[in-house]
Amino acid sequence: MSQVMDHFLQPGGHSGSFMHRLDPRVKVVAVAGFVALSTMLTSRTGLVLAVGFLLVLTAAARLHLRQLVSRLLWLLPFAGVMILLFPFIIPGEPFWRWEWGILTLTATREGWQHALMLFLRVFAAVLAVNFLMATTGLRRVLEALSFFRVPAVFIQLIEFTIRYIYVVGDELRRMNTARAARGFVPGRHLFHLHTFRTLGQTVAVLFVRSWERGERIYHAMLARGYSGENRKRALPPPGGWDLAWGAFILSVAVGLRLFELGGQIWLMSLK
Repeated sequence: MSQVMDHFLQPGGHSGSFMHRLDPRVKVVAVAGFVALSTMLTSRTGLVLAVGFLLVLTAAARLHLRQLVSRLLWLLPFAGVMILLFPFIIPGEPFWRWEWGILTLTATREGWQHALMLFLRVFAAVLAVNFLMATTGLRRVLEALSFFRVPAVFIQLIEFTIRYIYVVGDELRRMNTARAARGFVPGRHLFHLHTFRTLGQTVAVLFVRSWERGERIYHAMLARGYSGENRKRALPPPGGWDLAWGAFILSVAVGLRLFELGGQIWLMSLK
């Protein structure tokens, strides 16, 4: 569990790179601005350039490739399904059709274009967040959010969720080990009655144990003087080098947006 927690709580890659030493407040503002501006891009060229710039930043920070890939894998369950469905749910010019009895699936060119745009937007956002977390670490990011007066309940929600989701994961792992020690063998499919009943009981017991653990943790925090407020640590003002790099990252995003708007105006003038 500690290794997985360090995956999020601690900065990754070579911590000696200059990207790791930049002020976390500047990086939070720069990355948030870059994500906001890059998601407004409507051309594939602009999004590809944004992704390429983020890959250059990732390489400059000397982040581990394995860590980057493992974080990008979290993208698949959430955005992957939507990207795969887009070609079949957006109307347009069909270019692929599959028929099986009364069932017909048709993929459209417009759907594939929307899927590609969505993938590039999500990929750029994930790369930006990965760059921020891998070069800063969760604790310093939360300190920067606290500096910008983000509500304390929001900051605590993020920290507790990331920290204790792995505690619950360890609890589930122990339950699975105990279940296997008692000779439980799952069926070949989820609708196997015994398997379905056992998994349902496991989810219910895990919920009860998580609730009880949360109550114990909360009472222990109250006993130690927890008041619901974050203790703000005084941070030194950012240096000129930090501000210069933050302005550079934002200027790239602004430049891509202006480049795209200029191209659209030029195309309209030709018409």
